[in-house]
Amino acid sequence: MGLPIVAILGRPNVGKSTLFNRLGGSNRAVVDEIPGVTRDRNYAKIRWNDRGFIVVDTGGLVIDSKEKMQFSITKQAEIAAGEADMVLFMIEKTLTPEDSAIAKKIRKAAFPVMLVVNKVDKGRDDLDALQAWELGLGEPLAISAKSGRNVGDMMDALIERLPEHGKGEEAHSEIRVSVIGKPNVGKSSFVNRLLGEEKLVVDDIPGTTRDAIDTPFKYNGKQWLLTDTAGLLRKQHGLDFYSSLRTVSAIKRSDIVFLLIDAAQPFTTQDKRIAGMAMDFYKGLIIGINKWDLVEAGDKTAAHLERDIKLADPFLGFVPFITLSALTGLRVRKVLEKLEMVAAERGKRIETSEVNRVIEKAVSRIPPPIVMGKRANILFATQERADPPVFIFFCREAKFVPSHYKRYLTNSLRREFVFEGVPLKMVFRERRVG
Repeated sequence: MGLPIVAILGRPNVGKSTLFNRLGGSNRAVVDEIPGVTRDRNYAKIRWNDRGFIVVDTGGLVIDSKEKMQFSITKQAEIAAGEADMVLFMIEKTLTPEDSAIAKKIRKAAFPVMLVVNKVDKGRDDLDALQAWELGLGEPLAISAKSGRNVGDMMDALIERLPEHGKGEEAHSEIRVSVIGKPNVGKSSFVNRLLGEEKLVVDDIPGTTRDAIDTPFKYNGKQWLLTDTAGLLRKQHGLDFYSSLRTVSAIKRSDIVFLLIDAAQPFTTQDKRIAGMAMDFYKGLIIGINKWDLVEAGDKTAAHLERDIKLADPFLGFVPFITLSALTGLRVRKVLEKLEMVAAERGKRIETSEVNRVIEKAVSRIPPPIVMGKRANILFATQERADPPVFIFFCREAKFVPSHYKRYLTNSLRREFVFEGVPLKMVFRERRVG
């Protein structure tokens, strides 16, 4: 049974993202005084009084907008409302013609709705909020999302009106995938093509996606969560800085990072930084080379390009590559097979006897080097956990195992057990004998 979904709707800059952040207990949505900052749908799982639900932040609704970007944002908000079990329609205490037009549209669509009047910071302003009765959407609830005033009362009223089960899915063991890359490499286009629907705002303007957008889906009987992220920029100012923080957060809470690069552009320091970040957080990693349809015949093949990148950056030696075109759909569905493979590799467990067989053979072939007159003695090893794989080495003089020898042991495990696309965490512990 699914969780109820609550969508926050309203015109731009009425405080939807501020309320979203307060409900979620974090600053997941980008908040700024510039109207129109939130462009896509952003999801968070909330608990209140032992009831769970999913809240969705949306871009501002603009009725009859002729601007291409704003029309697309409005479309996303309407989709979110259609997916929701309850709509929180947010306005300010001073009504505008836009509020009335949106309210009329909500009444016509017959969404279950709660009317929320935001930025009512003082009790003496509560009377001003009562004019919202004229919108025909029921009793207005006066709150201040910024200070938290009356938000608890609003949540109590919301929980009373939510159905026991809703359109959201319980996700206890989903595989989380974040789509990462520099601005304008086609991340949102890739996600749209993969999911087969216009789930995210796509535009030719670099940097269109500013928040990290979660989309659940099913594949081969497994639950997945796909996150489209804002591009990581070299210069991080204002909104782009906060979007970059969201991207880092998305990487940290994902299981697999799908790093998308442009076939027409070189593998840059920025790409390397993103890949390194995935490694540092022990996430699965796949590199997708997008816009392959623009590569002319006779240019370097995919194998040559992959080889050149791995020669320049040897730490990517275990990472799978795939060429694709989000525009034409070339090999986009094949990405799912790669993701499934890396997820399986990340969850793989090796018997302790097998781990020690490989390590004993490796140590016999090349013993640990002498460091400062001391040689480490590796007694035995075991895989402590999976997702991500963690291997524990019990040693005497563990602090004298140098980093290059740790890499040698890591590569020995990879030659035997592969772990394609998966960083291995190697922990060396001191073990006293006797």
